[in-house]
Amino acid sequence: MSVPIASKMGRKMAEGNPDIESILERSNKKVRGETFYAGVFGTSLISFVSGLVLITFLNLTIIDTIGAKLPLKLLLWVLVPALSLIFSYMIASWLPSSKIGERKKNIDRNLSYATNYMAAMASADVTPSAIFRGLAMQDIYGEIKIESEKIARDIDFFGKDLLKVLQKAIARSPSEKFQDFLQGIITTASSGGSLKQYFMAKSEQFLKENRLQQEKDLQTLGVMAESFVTVVVAAPLFLIIMMSTMAMMGQSGGDTLLMGTIFALIPTAQFVFGFLIYDTGGRD
Repeated sequence: MSVPIASKMGRKMAEGNPDIESILERSNKKVRGETFYAGVFGTSLISFVSGLVLITFLNLTIIDTIGAKLPLKLLLWVLVPALSLIFSYMIASWLPSSKIGERKKNIDRNLSYATNYMAAMASADVTPSAIFRGLAMQDIYGEIKIESEKIARDIDFFGKDLLKVLQKAIARSPSEKFQDFLQGIITTASSGGSLKQYFMAKSEQFLKENRLQQEKDLQTLGVMAESFVTVVVAAPLFLIIMMSTMAMMGQSGGDTLLMGTIFALIPTAQFVFGFLIYDTGGRD
C-alpha cells in the first residue's frame, strides 16, 4: 500500500471523526488528524499482513501435522488476519483517549502542589505570566509543566493576551479540574480580584481534595490486596491440590484442568490485578 493511498484513507477517516483534532490536542500528540489516521491505517494493514503470514506458516507446519480438516483451515485463514486487523485498529484508535486519561490523572494529582507554588509566587507579587513561565521550568509538576509551557509559548512567542491564552488552554486541557482553575483565574483577573488570595484558597482546597483522594486510593488498594490473596493465591492453591489429587487417583480431566489453572488462570488473574492496581494508584 503506497503512502499516498494511506494518506488519502487517513484524510477520509479524519473527516468522519470531527473531534479527532481536539482529542489529539488534549492527548498532547503533535500530529494532525489525517496523519494520525494514516498511521492507524498503516498499522492495521501491517497487522493484517502479519496475521496472514502467521496463519500461512501455521497451516504449513503445526495445523497440517495434527490433521486439521479444510473447514477449520479456512476458518483460521479468515479469523486470524481479520482479528489482527480489528484489534490493531481498535488499540491504535484507543491510544489517544488512554493518553488523555493518563494526563488528566497526572494533572489532578499535581495540581495541589502547583497551586501552592503559584500562591507562593503570587505572594512575592510575581505576575501571572511569569508564574506560568516558572511552572514551565519545573519538571516535578508533570503534565502541568507541559500545559504551562504552551501558555508561556503563546504569550512570549505569539504575543497573545493572557486571558485569551488561558481560554485556549481551557479548551485543550484534559482535566476538568484544571479547566475550572484556569477559568477562575480569568474570572478573578477580569473582576479585579486578588489572584494571590485566589491561588491560596485553591491551594488549600486542592490539598484537602488530594488528601481525601489518597485515603480513598489506599482503602481501595487494601481491598484489592485482600482480594488478591484470596483469588490469586488461596483459590488456585486449593484447585491445584484438588486436581493433583484427582490426577493421582486416575480421574480423567485432572491433568487438563491443572495445566489450565497453572498456565492460564493464575497468569490471567495476576495480569488483571496488576492492571487494576496500576490504574488505581500506580501511575506517576
